[in-house]
Amino acid sequence: MNNIFLRILLLLLMCLSLEAQTITNAEGKVITIPNNINRVFGSSPPMTYLIYALNPNKMIGLNFKAKNAQNGADGKFLTKKFLSLPVIGSYHGGGQNINLEVLMAHKPELILVWEDDFLVQTIKKEVKKVNVPTFMVLFREIKDMPNSIRVTGKVIGEEKRGELLANYSQKIINEVKSNTAKTKPTRYYYAEGIDGLSTECDQSFHVEAINFAGGVNVHKCQQSGLLGLEKISFETLLKYNPDVIIVQTPVVYNDIMLDSMWKNLKAVKNGRIYLVPNQPFNWIDRPPSFMRVLGIQWLAKILHPESYKVDINKRTKEFYDLFLHVKITDSQTKNILGVKK
Repeated sequence: MNNIFLRILLLLLMCLSLEAQTITNAEGKVITIPNNINRVFGSSPPMTYLIYALNPNKMIGLNFKAKNAQNGADGKFLTKKFLSLPVIGSYHGGGQNINLEVLMAHKPELILVWEDDFLVQTIKKEVKKVNVPTFMVLFREIKDMPNSIRVTGKVIGEEKRGELLANYSQKIINEVKSNTAKTKPTRYYYAEGIDGLSTECDQSFHVEAINFAGGVNVHKCQQSGLLGLEKISFETLLKYNPDVIIVQTPVVYNDIMLDSMWKNLKAVKNGRIYLVPNQPFNWIDRPPSFMRVLGIQWLAKILHPESYKVDINKRTKEFYDLFLHVKITDSQTKNILGVKK
């Protein structure tokens, strides 16, 4: 009788092992998650876009409307399914909070949680209310991205894809780091908000890509709120007098180019003012997604053109083909990169 019981127990354990996997998350905790995952929700935009890069067919919802002020989300580069996904919510980016009832209606098998110092505890507390496995991912710092892509790919059953994207990302990160290591950091200002006079503190994750690409932020501060967007006066900006200005939105870029006051700044006088590309997602920030792998190349070319001599047009085509499964033309590349001065 005991032997029969043991056999049944072993059989049950074997069945469980076939249906689940154990893996170590960003907190160093060993967790059990299902195998053959097909329905994944990203609790924040960086996680949502990471799912898209690995397999867009496994996404069940968005954090906010696909197309917004920071992200172009053009149908030329994204699947129809992605653009039609329901908005479930997020605690990041100032949008609506996650609607747990709507989330559960879409039957998630796994929730990806971004390891973000500001909101991670809030999100962990909320997702505990639903009986769905979660996996925490490091994605704030550029250096963590390759391994996080690799591990997340394995977790959601896209191991080969994850390995491919991780290896490419690591190659680019090493290249940019090597090329900017011996250069003098370029002083930059990051222009955000409706008038360009909102910005980020020098160590904010919102400027992680710019710093990594060889920039040094002129605005030194401690972030005062969850969203960042620290307000400064134009007089302060005049004192900073940055070498380069990176602009978040087209409206602000156009306003700056036409405003006589901004023409007193060295960066504007020298034509070193640049609009961040945002097709199909923002290349550097809001959200800080996998697009930063391309963004740091664009930034390094802007900040250190004397040492980083890559063909950014060619690299853009290469990236879109690999990460988005889209082959783009020279004309599309030119349009994506936007106005250059």
